[in-house]
Amino acid sequence: MQIASSSVVVVLALALAAASSPSGASQLGRGAREPGPLRGVAPRGETGLHLLVAAKPPLVVDVDSGRVTSLQGVRSPRRGPLRIVGVGGRSAVVVAQARWRRADLYGVRGSTPRIAALGTGSDVAPAAGGSSVWVKSVRSNRCALRQVTLDGRLIGARRVFPCAATIQTAGSVGLVVNRTRVIDPRTGRTRLRTRWGVLAAAGQKLVLAGPDDTFVVHDAATNTQRRLAWPHTVGRLDEPAVDPRGRFVAVAFANPAWRGGAEQALDVWLIDTTTMRLTEVPSMPIFVSLKFTSMTWTSDGRLILLAQADGRDAVAIWTPGEAQLVVKTLRLPARGNSGSDSFAVLR
Repeated sequence: MQIASSSVVVVLALALAAASSPSGASQLGRGAREPGPLRGVAPRGETGLHLLVAAKPPLVVDVDSGRVTSLQGVRSPRRGPLRIVGVGGRSAVVVAQARWRRADLYGVRGSTPRIAALGTGSDVAPAAGGSSVWVKSVRSNRCALRQVTLDGRLIGARRVFPCAATIQTAGSVGLVVNRTRVIDPRTGRTRLRTRWGVLAAAGQKLVLAGPDDTFVVHDAATNTQRRLAWPHTVGRLDEPAVDPRGRFVAVAFANPAWRGGAEQALDVWLIDTTTMRLTEVPSMPIFVSLKFTSMTWTSDGRLILLAQADGRDAVAIWTPGEAQLVVKTLRLPARGNSGSDSFAVLR
């Protein structure tokens, strides 16, 4: 949840949040509960979780045993950031920023990681289906898109692409470019335009940063919209995480200077795009180090939070509907050298 992250998505979310209302306040502090420590119950059995965590080199973490190993076969950039893009809640792409607008890309699959070089690109977005990614490349101010499987196979041909500052997945609808346009990445044709920027996509539902501190959920299948007011919370909108099964979107609100800068706080809420309910995740809001805190989903529908709280690293696991988090404390090496708080699940 790095407020000062190099991640385009985090910066985009914050910019959209500030632009969506005159104050950009997200009902900051009004009626919000005081943050507390990260609390939960210990795992009752094995979690089966293996995490790929951004560091130089990336770390592979066996949550059950606590074992941490370095991912071999990835060239870490000397100066540029290294981030992890999760794909389908079970695999990942390592984006190692070698120089401006060019990163070395590696597909990573399996709890005993298998690595494949995917070439280079300037940005990556997961494709529908969870087994491939769209890669944007920029050369001489001309852009191209290609679809690549995580074992390095090219699907179709590389296609010329009107340059866009940002790309992100639009779920089964396509690809979001420049925040408000959704295209069919195979043809480049525009499928729809949105009035407000797209924060996340779950299946056919697009979650937009609406006006006056609201989320607007746009159903691309029916072309209908529903609004949800932002909750009373501790901070401003941060990077969301989408359930790969296409129903839930976890939205985070982060405050890097809670109570005058003495603490940093995080609050996570769940948007159910089927029932249109907004629910706060158990234990929230919490005190964390935002620079080392992020979240993602597993392919079987568990929300995973990797956080640093009270000077310790911990994994918090939550299945929607459960009353408590499952929390496991870990010992991770220093990971501030990557410039990213990102991680992904390997299965």
